[in-house]
Amino acid sequence: MAEVVLRSAPPDHQILIPRRTAEVHTVVLDRHRGRGVGRALLAAAEQIARDRGVEFLLAVIFAPNEDAVDFYSSAGFGGHGLLLRKGLGAD
Repeated sequence: MAEVVLRSAPPDHQILIPRRTAEVHTVVLDRHRGRGVGRALLAAAEQIARDRGVEFLLAVIFAPNEDAVDFYSSAGFGGHGLLLRKGLGAD
């Protein structure tokens, strides 16, 4: 499964240059990994995003998932800014 989630247009008051971005998520069942399925899904997601005017894809990986980091890194994804969080005591 591949999913491209388009973000809404950035506000006019944004400090940085507004750029159309989208998040990409790929999921391949364990028994199908290592066969190029993920690469094919990602290539299709990239084309869909391009067709919709997206300039940057974001692969957000919150859990410690070295396989996902390796997969997206090998596909040309790299660091982009810094995401900060603060827990508020709720589990």
